[in-house]
Amino acid sequence: MSLFIKKYQNNNKEMKNAYGKWYGRAVIMDKVQIEDLASEIEDNCTVKRADILAVLSELGPAIKKEVQRSLKVTIPYLGSFKLGVRTTGAETMEEFDIKKNVKGVRVLFYPETKADGNRMVKELTRGVRVAELPKNATYLEEDDEAGTDSGQQQGGGTSGSVEEQP
Repeated sequence: MSLFIKKYQNNNKEMKNAYGKWYGRAVIMDKVQIEDLASEIEDNCTVKRADILAVLSELGPAIKKEVQRSLKVTIPYLGSFKLGVRTTGAETMEEFDIKKNVKGVRVLFYPETKADGNRMVKELTRGVRVAELPKNATYLEEDDEAGTDSGQQQGGGTSGSVEEQP
């Protein structure tokens, strides 16, 4: 299986060096639900799907509980999660006030990274193949902020191996 890309042209005139040039963008073909993951995991081990669903259903709430206790949660072959904050500066330590200077909390994810020869590779990208989206392929176009999807079609045709750059 491949990570599909579609071609797009940069039409932002403010980006003088990139305006008019063509680039590739990863395409999300579909979504995988927790039930699908449970079935795939069941195929690869001796644990039953119902038990896997029970564990996976509790993973999110368990991670939330631990990161909210100022802990870093590490999941092998995936990465680690922790919380960070956005703050504004204060002139002195005494002037820094949590209610005034903390502007938000965000989730930080650090993918597991391992040495591969003389470079570091993220485990989730190890061995990925990249291919141009086939003609008339249907895919999801996601608005990350709004979480909306709409089916789209785009052309394509070639493939090749691409490794993550250091």
